[in-house]
Amino acid sequence: MGSKILGVTSVVVSIVIALAAVLPTAEAETHSVSWNNTVGADFYTSWATNHTFKVGDVLVFNFTTGRHDVAEVKKNAYEKCNVTDIIGNPKYDGPANYTLNATGDYYFICLFPGHCDQGQKLTIAVTTGNSSSAPAPAPNSTSTPPSGSKSPPPPPPSTTSTPPSTSNTTAPPPPNGSAGSPSHVVTISTVFMSIIVAVFCLF
Repeated sequence: MGSKILGVTSVVVSIVIALAAVLPTAEAETHSVSWNNTVGADFYTSWATNHTFKVGDVLVFNFTTGRHDVAEVKKNAYEKCNVTDIIGNPKYDGPANYTLNATGDYYFICLFPGHCDQGQKLTIAVTTGNSSSAPAPAPNSTSTPPSGSKSPPPPPPSTTSTPPSTSNTTAPPPPNGSAGSPSHVVTISTVFMSIIVAVFCLF
């Protein structure tokens, strides 16, 4: 009986670990880049402006092998189209994938002669992907009225602080909770179902 409980516990732990590994991957996005030198100098700047890049996302450079390549470079090399100051190994076969492993700025160019000068270069900014900007405006908007009325500090906080703070704290939580709840509900439901199945196997 003890070995059976130990076996079921191992199965449940394995399922939970597998779910924890899968969920972050599901949030990563793949960004497809049509990589060529005939689109104009501002094409890739506009393209990057219309996308949001997070840690874990993947850039896929789509190009014909033998006609283009892609290499990650430093900022100075990007600006001067210097094809010798390369980070890592260039990718000569298309499509080529780059996983964005850290926050910060990334710079990519084509090493074929003249292609970078013709505009075949891309720079992107990678963020953490945490949507912590929504709660921040609520405290700032609440703190602005009290700081504006510096001459009579005692009356305004006692009379005005109660209604605004209640409405401000009530408004932000529902959107944030509803936005993150579906994935958490799926995760929790899956874990509970796994535990129920494991317990059922004991009897």
